[in-house]
Amino acid sequence: MEIFVSKKTKGIKSQIANLVAIANLDGNFSVAEKKLIFALGEKNGLSNDRIKEIIRSDEPIKFKAPETDSLRFDRVYECVQMLIMEDDNEDQKIDFCIELAIKLGIRMAVAGVLVRKIVDGLKSGKTNIVLKQECADFLAF
Repeated sequence: MEIFVSKKTKGIKSQIANLVAIANLDGNFSVAEKKLIFALGEKNGLSNDRIKEIIRSDEPIKFKAPETDSLRFDRVYECVQMLIMEDDNEDQKIDFCIELAIKLGIRMAVAGVLVRKIVDGLKSGKTNIVLKQECADFLAF
């Protein structure tokens, strides 16, 4: 049990657990999906060992919603990145990302539009920064 864990670390662990859930939706946790999870975990200060623990864990990690719209967007963006790694079950994965966006604090009326805009943007090669700017109007950054 971790006694002194920052809010940021709790949020990152929650996000990694969410990404693992998306990767497992199709029953095939691919190498590409694992690479993305490790890259995002490392980028946010988690060690490879801690990331492996989260992946292997059967214990649920407490869900931690981000405190800002910018972080909420980044979390949804990361989930959609995982979604488009493989083409199978895309509708199921989009639905999962929409549900997650709502849990992250994105308004229900906006969540579906946001997820689909990110999917389309990533498929057309747009970056996180460009998509965040395009979505700013309805997220009120």
